[in-house]
Amino acid sequence: MPVLKSPPSLQRSCLDVVCRLPREQWDAPHIAVWLPKITSDTRQPHNLCANLYQSLLDHLIQTEQLQSWHLDYVAHDRLTCLRFEKCLDIIDVDSAKLISMRCPNLEDVSLLGRKQLPVCSIQLMLGSFARLRVLDINYTKADDTTMMTLARGCPELQELRIMKTNVTDVGLFELCGLGESGEGCKKVTKLWMYDLTKVTLFGVSYVIRALKELKELYTEHNIGFVVYGIYQECLLHNLPLSPLKLDYVSFSSATAKDSPGEKTFTPAPASYIKALKLCPNLTNLVINVEMVADIDEEVLLSLFQLKILALADSNPELSNGTFQRDVIPFLSKVGAMLEKATLIDFSEVDVLAVASHCPVVLSLAFQNVQGVAEEPVRQVKDSVFQSIEYFQLDIYVDDVPEESVHYQLERVLKNTPKLKRLHLEYVHCFTDDFMTDVMKYNKFESLQTLKLIECHCITRKTIEALMNTANNFSEVMVVNCEKLKTTDLEYLRKLAAWRNISFSVVEGYGKNYHDSESDVDENDNGEEQWEEM
Repeated sequence: MPVLKSPPSLQRSCLDVVCRLPREQWDAPHIAVWLPKITSDTRQPHNLCANLYQSLLDHLIQTEQLQSWHLDYVAHDRLTCLRFEKCLDIIDVDSAKLISMRCPNLEDVSLLGRKQLPVCSIQLMLGSFARLRVLDINYTKADDTTMMTLARGCPELQELRIMKTNVTDVGLFELCGLGESGEGCKKVTKLWMYDLTKVTLFGVSYVIRALKELKELYTEHNIGFVVYGIYQECLLHNLPLSPLKLDYVSFSSATAKDSPGEKTFTPAPASYIKALKLCPNLTNLVINVEMVADIDEEVLLSLFQLKILALADSNPELSNGTFQRDVIPFLSKVGAMLEKATLIDFSEVDVLAVASHCPVVLSLAFQNVQGVAEEPVRQVKDSVFQSIEYFQLDIYVDDVPEESVHYQLERVLKNTPKLKRLHLEYVHCFTDDFMTDVMKYNKFESLQTLKLIECHCITRKTIEALMNTANNFSEVMVVNCEKLKTTDLEYLRKLAAWRNISFSVVEGYGKNYHDSESDVDENDNGEEQWEEM
């Protein structure tokens, strides 16, 4: 093996050289012998990593070079992580058997999307991983017997994803240790279980009751109803109110439809909020406004750590003053530490008043706005907007006071130097003249994504200015904006391609214009999506 000179990233370069070798070269001699002998330009041995096998496997997967025969060399008992998202075709019956025999120390495994892998192969692998802590089997054939295998063989499991699998209530009982064996994954702290068509509220209830370490549970079922049931049971039988470790509670039920993320709020009686007394560690809450009208001090104690809040009006057709009467007072009590606030279906919206009570908020979203306050709070310091990185204003109706919208949006955009993502829908005051004035105060140098939906008064001038100003711009989406003509779209498409920006346009309804060549990956954490709230 020749001596390699030390480039800026020696480890990556060395791994790349090895991974591109034909199979016969991996045998003469074995990589575990000669790869550590790669030296730096000083001819001193270079320690690539503590675990060559793990680094080789990770590099093969990330660069999408992994082939089945590679596993004969890198499937080793020193592997601790196995995530096949980019090489799904590699995992078959034979490779599953090989991994189960050779890799007993795996702690983090992902078989996400491997729909063709038989259940027996999944079980064979999982039954061999006694140290497993993190498992992703979303979109696989995993079923109740898989949960039984986990319960008996993976006592250290802490994070589990079983979305869109064949798991039922029975499988959840096994997972929780309620089966005949009495064994279970009692250390689970995070569980994702959306789109399990045969799981009921009954099964969700047992999960919350049995998994004492559970902090995060993501499901389309109404977690708040379950917690309230536990609370009522304690009162009925004079049992102590033993606190749960849950840090996320939702009093809404998601509607499992084809369009991902679509949610429907199921109004809960105001008294149900008392269930939060069982959740002293709460950081994430989804709730409807009727429940916060007369909130008592004991419940408020459970909300002092609240960081993420989604608050909705379950009766948006009624303009009854709930925003000023209930929302603002509630935010004045819980907004001090909020990092993400989403307000849905409200009338008389006052963006400035909300921001004034959420001084460290990073994400501020107003969805399906039914009306805007004619006289917003004006005595608000510009500094309250300084931390905002994501801002959404989605106006749902025509008859809003444009002067008020103009004033509120202007105050926000002039004072958000850290803004990374801007989403405006049906905002008619968003014009070239408006943005020319705003950009005198804020250059939007941090802006990464821009989404404009039915903003009919904007032209390519402003979009081009933002694309040229922002340092890390990565995505533009324009939907049905009337002043953007075909020539404008073509010009913006070319500019986006030159700047390596994802550019997509929907002109009218159902008519797509998309430049696939300029697509780039965006790490949007989404923890922006409802399941991560």
